[in-house]
Amino acid sequence: MKQLFALVLFINFTVKAQDYSSVDTKVMRYPAYSSAQHLANKINADFTNDADKIRAAFRWLTHNIRYDLKEYYTPTSKQIRFKYSNEADKLLKLQQLKDQVVDDMFSSRKSVCEGYAQSFKKICDLLKIEAVVIKGYARNTTGEIGIIPTASNHAWNAVKIGLEWKLVDATWAAGYAINNQWKKHFTEYYFYPKPSELLRTHFPDAPNWQLVNKSISKKSFANQPIIGQGFFSKNLQLISPNTGIIHSKPTKFLIKNLTKNHVIGYLFKGQKYGKRALAIIENGTGSFSIDLTGKKNSELYLFIDSEIALEYKIK
Repeated sequence: MKQLFALVLFINFTVKAQDYSSVDTKVMRYPAYSSAQHLANKINADFTNDADKIRAAFRWLTHNIRYDLKEYYTPTSKQIRFKYSNEADKLLKLQQLKDQVVDDMFSSRKSVCEGYAQSFKKICDLLKIEAVVIKGYARNTTGEIGIIPTASNHAWNAVKIGLEWKLVDATWAAGYAINNQWKKHFTEYYFYPKPSELLRTHFPDAPNWQLVNKSISKKSFANQPIIGQGFFSKNLQLISPNTGIIHSKPTKFLIKNLTKNHVIGYLFKGQKYGKRALAIIENGTGSFSIDLTGKKNSELYLFIDSEIALEYKIK
């Protein structure tokens, strides 16, 4: 048992300490491959360990595949029905449908989340690395706070490296939508985010893929504030308020690991210009207050070092 514990700690350390700059540099020079097999062959030829191969697959997808906003807003996919003779035949035909999603993405070099997730798994399959597609609900707008999800709207992945499952979301790492346009912008955060942090925005249909010791309910997920990667990338921890719906009155905010060098700004929905909040730092925790009086039914956006960090509904 002690040996296994030490091994897991070692794997954790090496995953987090890994410098992928050389992998990224090499993959950036890859052409736009027309099939997952061709890409997997190249990755196998260039890299010898699973950690580098996983990174190469992830980075190629985020660099070469554009998010298909048109398909997102006006889906063309239709419900597909098929007959099967037994369970094995059913699984075979389902895999053929998934492979078609991957083939379509590689030929068009664009897709929605399903294409990113199925393609990442397919490449890992070809590399003999265990991976799964996770279906669930993702949220990133203040309007979704307090609304319990009723259906899946997103897909991401878990990949096994050593003895540990790690989470990745190639879709969110590849870029983002702004003013109905997709902007390519790589976000490192979505490669191996902490499971407890990703649960702020991603809720898997299967509770076991939360990858936390104590799973949370849909209601708890829905009632959280929206927390951006700009918050977690600074190694900050929200102490309070921990609920996404706050009241129209003076409110105190507590954030662990906040320092005097962090610049805090805030803005209410509909405002063009924000204000600065001054934090008091004591024992590694920063506190500041914002007067929400008269802001009922509005929204509060908090920025740290000019990056969106926290979003709340005001009731």
